[in-house]
Amino acid sequence: MDLMQDQAARIVWGKAHPFHPAWAHGLDVAAAGRALLRARPRAARALAAGLGLDVPAFEALWLHLLALHDIGKFSHLFQAKVPALCPSHLPPPGIPDPGHPAAGLRLVGGLLMARAAPSGLMRGWGAAPRNRLLQPIFGHHGRPVAMSESWQPEDWRPLFPPASASAALAYWEAVETLLPAPEVPAPRAAAAAQASWLVAGMTALADWIGSNQAWFPYAAPGTDLAAYRDETCGRAEAALREAGLVPARPGPRLAFADLTGLSRPPTAVQDWAGMVPLPDGPLLILIEDVTGGGKTEAALTLAHRLLAAGRADGLYLALPTTATANAMVDRILPLAGRLYAEGARPSLALAHGRAGLHPRFRAAAAGFSDPEPGADRGEEAESGAVASAWLAGESRRALLADLGVGTIDQAVLAVLPNRYGTVRLAGLAGKVLIVDEAHAYDAYVSAELARLVEFHAAGGGTTLILSATLPSGAKAELVESWRRGAGAAGAVLARTDYPLATLLAPGRDPAEAPLDARADLCRTLAVTRVPDKDAALARIRAAAEAGACIAWIRNSVDDAVEGAAALRAAGLDPDLFHARFAMGDRLAVEARVLARFGKASTPAERRGRVLVATQVAESSLDLDFDLVVTDLAPVDSVLQRAGRLWRHTGRDRLIPGPELVVVSPDPAGAVAADWAAAAFPRAAYVYRDHGLLWRTARELAARPAFRVPQDVRPAIEAVFSDDETDIPAPLLSIHFDAVGRSGAERAAARGALLAAAAGYWPDQAWPDEGTVPTRLAEESRTLRLARVADGRLVPWHPDADLRLAWALSEVTVAVRKLRGHLAPAATWHDAVAAARAGWSRFDDAVILLPLEPQPDGTWQGTLVAEDGGSLVVTYGTRLGLML
Repeated sequence: MDLMQDQAARIVWGKAHPFHPAWAHGLDVAAAGRALLRARPRAARALAAGLGLDVPAFEALWLHLLALHDIGKFSHLFQAKVPALCPSHLPPPGIPDPGHPAAGLRLVGGLLMARAAPSGLMRGWGAAPRNRLLQPIFGHHGRPVAMSESWQPEDWRPLFPPASASAALAYWEAVETLLPAPEVPAPRAAAAAQASWLVAGMTALADWIGSNQAWFPYAAPGTDLAAYRDETCGRAEAALREAGLVPARPGPRLAFADLTGLSRPPTAVQDWAGMVPLPDGPLLILIEDVTGGGKTEAALTLAHRLLAAGRADGLYLALPTTATANAMVDRILPLAGRLYAEGARPSLALAHGRAGLHPRFRAAAAGFSDPEPGADRGEEAESGAVASAWLAGESRRALLADLGVGTIDQAVLAVLPNRYGTVRLAGLAGKVLIVDEAHAYDAYVSAELARLVEFHAAGGGTTLILSATLPSGAKAELVESWRRGAGAAGAVLARTDYPLATLLAPGRDPAEAPLDARADLCRTLAVTRVPDKDAALARIRAAAEAGACIAWIRNSVDDAVEGAAALRAAGLDPDLFHARFAMGDRLAVEARVLARFGKASTPAERRGRVLVATQVAESSLDLDFDLVVTDLAPVDSVLQRAGRLWRHTGRDRLIPGPELVVVSPDPAGAVAADWAAAAFPRAAYVYRDHGLLWRTARELAARPAFRVPQDVRPAIEAVFSDDETDIPAPLLSIHFDAVGRSGAERAAARGALLAAAAGYWPDQAWPDEGTVPTRLAEESRTLRLARVADGRLVPWHPDADLRLAWALSEVTVAVRKLRGHLAPAATWHDAVAAARAGWSRFDDAVILLPLEPQPDGTWQGTLVAEDGGSLVVTYGTRLGLML
């Protein structure tokens, strides 16, 4: 039996290079969706339960809709895009084409509204739940379809003249035979809105997979539809495996020592993580413990328990910076494989393309090949090309992998309106989200994190929050957001102990567990104030001459460079570590720093060595120093830096005890408005609340013998108190400005963020992600460094994989440092155009900077502004990028 009597419908093209029928592509994507649901049954159960359906009913509903996702291509306006393939019986276009997603939505939505659909799809549903589930189907190109408020059932007719309409309806009738739509009761509008987020991400994934010609060879128009449906279902199963999108099988639960490989007994927080009951449903777990206390292993123990119990498919570890993400990679890789069953090959995506170094893991989304230049551009870009371009970044793949490690930015993009952000939500669904160093975020990112926690809870996921120094206000915001997402009220958190572990579950009171700190981290630190950098230099020189190992942590890159230069002038040879190195060089610097100052460093490697660093050395890096000198910063940052003091036992120390030297003006002396700015002119903008800096200096001065852990929480709460009566009057206006700025940033974030209750809906712009800021306080741009070779521009960092080579040649620079100089000099126009030809649409905001060698061994390039002004940029592997 011919399932599609209208033979004209068979020659409607869906893919044009080469020809692939629209009907075949619809069945390819439905098959890919079926494979996704079978591979990710947790997502299927969550979606079905949210809509009040059983899993078979939800699957039938979604697959029917997936088969219709590109029915807008039956419009004569779309077919006319390739005149050579446009069926001759169709009229020429007479009106502008709104795009095939909009055409499909108008056709299907209009026929459903008019009760004229050739199936029982959504029969009896009201407009709100119907439209909430149609949007993610037709908005499968990464953003919702624009809808007019005055949309009428007959609006599809100008887009589908009789011949087009006949073909489209013939295809829909065939879909009804092959993938019949179940007659199910309408969900609540709120439930449909909530489900629409995950449906949108899963639909985009299904479309991407079904658009890959390597997995779905193009069909002849006359192919039997039923036979094709069966064949493409088999292809889809293989495609998912090849793409690394089938979750690996978790292993059985292991004892702490077997999981972590650690020979020492577990700490109190690690014991708690192994024994605390884990109720059903979404969980929020907060772990507050001293730096070096084993929070990461505790979090991985909890994640392992959820994986082994079948309550999660994988995990994503979100870190505040690239450096901390890179450091986390090396910490978890030895135990990552133990999370999964013997013989399983979990997919792995690590920061900046390092997955290739670890062959026992699969690469996430490995089956997506590089697109042809320009294939991912335009409103009607090929879905497979867009997928390959989007997935080109390892940081994006991390959201889809079984095990992903990256920055918080990659995760919070899931809750910002940007193209394909819902794919990130789909990637996180079913995963344990671990957010480390949660204290390290400004007001804008903190608001994003809170919204991410809400979305993840609404989707049934578990979030683990780790911090050594989390203020109570930030903690309360995270708890409130989780409760909103989980739909769970609860008692106010009551405990102020430190260390402390807190677990929240729906329908239960918070479980708050005071914990003991690790015995060797319970200590008293000597805190010494010095007035300026000259005094700091003197302390560093004296300690180095005694053979000690020292860190000097500064608050800006330029201050760090200046400090390193001063130490060289004094006869020392410091290491310099900051964020303005190209990624390939930065990885090399990180490796050198960890080897020289890390846990495995030898006395000979450490003796008399000095590291000058910015905040990149503050968190997550397992570094150990005899003496730490730090510029004044807010107390949470200072305590993080202090966590690098005498971090590992068993070393021979060449100074009497752990000492933290703080470069700071005197908090007990005269305080003028420039109290902080005069001491740190470059860094005054980094920490703009000089009232908090003064409070930090006061608290440290009041505790010259700082006890860990007893003094940690009191110091944190004293500095971040809302009571402003103690701040010196000359600093109050600066403090109020900073508070106002934080409030504005928080409001800006909340205004920009997606609203879980609103659903996937076109109520705001959905630009490509490169134009969506994840951090507001310090807007930045990515530069890709290039050098000349054989008359053309090549990546600064060589690699056989050109895509990876460009990624390793990237450096991020604050926009204010560029001062409007955002383009290479005109003399490089042709070479730059040739180099960028293979880049994707997601790289449009990246600046290419050609560099030429200089006699002193550095490299130099020029950026120009629209007004013709120029900015000289110098780069070297010793100092990094200097402007």
